Amino acid sequence: MRFFLPALLLLAVASLAPALAAPATTAPPPARVGRISFADGKASTRPAHDASWSDAAIDTPLAAGAALRTAADARAEIEIGLDTTDLTANTEVEIVRLDEGIVEIALSQGRIEIALRRLDPGATVEIDFRQGGVWLLQPGRYDIDAGDGRTPRVMVFEGAARFAGSGADTPIKSGEALDPSSAQKAKAVADEFADWCRARDRDEADLAAPYYVSPEMTGSAELDVAGSWERNVEYGNVWFPKDLPAGWAPYRDGKWRWVQPWGWTWFDDRVWGFAPSHYGRWAFIEGRWGWVPGRFVAHPVYMPAVVGFLGTAGVGLSYADGSGPAIGWFPLAPGETYWPGGTADLDYIQALNRGDVADPGVIRLPKDGKPPAEIVGRPFANRLYASVVP
Repeated sequence: MRFFLPALLLLAVASLAPALAAPATTAPPPARVGRISFADGKASTRPAHDASWSDAAIDTPLAAGAALRTAADARAEIEIGLDTTDLTANTEVEIVRLDEGIVEIALSQGRIEIALRRLDPGATVEIDFRQGGVWLLQPGRYDIDAGDGRTPRVMVFEGAARFAGSGADTPIKSGEALDPSSAQKAKAVADEFADWCRARDRDEADLAAPYYVSPEMTGSAELDVAGSWERNVEYGNVWFPKDLPAGWAPYRDGKWRWVQPWGWTWFDDRVWGFAPSHYGRWAFIEGRWGWVPGRFVAHPVYMPAVVGFLGTAGVGLSYADGSGPAIGWFPLAPGETYWPGGTADLDYIQALNRGDVADPGVIRLPKDGKPPAEIVGRPFANRLYASVVP
């Protein structure tokens, strides 16, 4: 989408009006997410606490309770931090739990392969299927087949795992394959799907992003091939995208979609757009845009779009030669506070801004639950780069 008006034409006063905010809720939305990073063929997704399935879209955020399935002759991939889970045809998975240090995935049918690139001390990665549970104990590559008319199988190409089910507790070493139904072991042998998954793997040793941001930041693995990191005196580590078209600005080429439980969520057209759209801030530095992840945060909190809105909620904007109301938004700059819609949980709001605001502890919550005046009324650095649509 490239329909926008220069912000200088706006007649309204800038604010953080929650024009695209989710309805008020009592609990904050999930802090940690994965994303749909690949889909080839018919793939469908289901949000948490919802029985309806819809076509899977690349970069859809997935939190605990969300599910993804593939049809015949389809494949898909879920990315959580630096780790990937590939689904072959006729496969369905649900993210049961996704918290700090805990990943639990239920495989109800089909087959998956997981590339686990790191496993912090005390962290847990568990895969559940009808025969039992598999715990991944080391970084490596793991292949789990639920059976579905075939022999169920757990293969460890690299790493180490433990299977528990039907009274058994069986370690699985690198190079071994386990039949959970008989407890028999064999050699792990790669096939066409395993080779395809291996060809898609990234070598973490070649990634610069984990040195600048948390490995839990989903989408950061896309940055290295699409730009470069530079050290800036004012902002610290800054990532600069390459090959941008003239007139490009953050949050201009893409679309808004409603995603539960966050509400309106930005889907960027760029392959690398997930992390820079949902974490950190953007700065216009010496004539070019740079993404500023801020101070290192071990457990970064996902945001549906790190923007401020222009206009008054329910009214919108007026603009030159306009025949109706409009709405506009602009990327927040380093140091500017992001204020979410849908929750008035102060701890959550402060966590959202940790690493980007000098002292998130000073963020206060007025009695009405709305952003305080010092946030709404500040001179936003990127306001002149707003995108506006009817």
